[in-house]
Amino acid sequence: MNIKNWFYYTIIIVVLSACSAMHNVPSSQVPNNFINPNITSAYVDQNGNFYPNQWENKFGQAPKKATRKEYSLMKIATENGFQQDLISFENTQLKAFANRVKNKKRVIIFIHGINNDYMSSLKNYNKARNFMDLNKTTDEVVNFYWDGLVTNNIFGAAKVWVSATTNSQLAGEYGLRRILNSISNKEIYLISHSRGAAVVLSALRNPELKYVEKRIAENFHHIDVENAAPLAENSNKIYSIMIAPAIGVKDFKTEEGNFKEFSKQLKMIHSTINETDFILGKGKTGILASSFTSTDFGFDPKTHQEIATQYNLCETTDFTGQKSHDFKDYIVNPKFKEILKKFKLSK
Repeated sequence: MNIKNWFYYTIIIVVLSACSAMHNVPSSQVPNNFINPNITSAYVDQNGNFYPNQWENKFGQAPKKATRKEYSLMKIATENGFQQDLISFENTQLKAFANRVKNKKRVIIFIHGINNDYMSSLKNYNKARNFMDLNKTTDEVVNFYWDGLVTNNIFGAAKVWVSATTNSQLAGEYGLRRILNSISNKEIYLISHSRGAAVVLSALRNPELKYVEKRIAENFHHIDVENAAPLAENSNKIYSIMIAPAIGVKDFKTEEGNFKEFSKQLKMIHSTINETDFILGKGKTGILASSFTSTDFGFDPKTHQEIATQYNLCETTDFTGQKSHDFKDYIVNPKFKEILKKFKLSK
């Protein structure tokens, strides 16, 4: 390793060890619930397991400093002998959701990015929903929350990004996918922000986890990452709307380097491109870019084109000129309303 690379990696190690991040845990003791007439709240932990009612009584508070190894629902349940209780709750909740949407026509699912807590995500979901023309009888809205970690420290954002990358993949593979598998013969709109795009892709097709992350999932959290149930072919029509997607070419490829094949249920990936989004730009031009997961699908038109040529379902809307990466700023941009109009979701 040359001196320049050694210097950069030393900076990374110092920053990541010095700054802390917290788990994004529910503020409610009944976080997975149904709000009449047409809103479902779905809250999963870092491995995609659903928080049960009165979860804190059995699982306790998450540690103030989040790590990949320590805190998860399945880890605590398995090691304390109530694994079946957690599984039973999840199955019951998913069956209730399937029954709730049985007669619906459309299901709209919001997925936030990293470094978001419950309240900030809820505010953004509500803001986005206010721009939408939704039928209380035939449309169901799912507010999906996952453990993208939370920090108030500007330097802690680097640690959040590194740790939350795997969380996004497992949240999709085990959390969001089970929701999708509960739905049949519906139009499904997945509206994601930032790293939420990785949650979506991981729900549609298994992510490529690093060897060490597989071992952590299996040995510390008792999650069998090799045998996750695949996306069921339930005759849905799935439309992915990726706002400021913090993903890259690698997220679309298998371990062998081939582009993934997605279910025929996936009808379109409509993403934003923003060459002035500073956060996404770090994945393409930052001095530490090679050390982090790429984010240039939502930043670089060439990267978008490389992926689009592999799939006959990619479209884009250019947001270049907007400097903010925040979901709330993308939502109020008039171009967001244009995207909703394209999918017949706008007022």
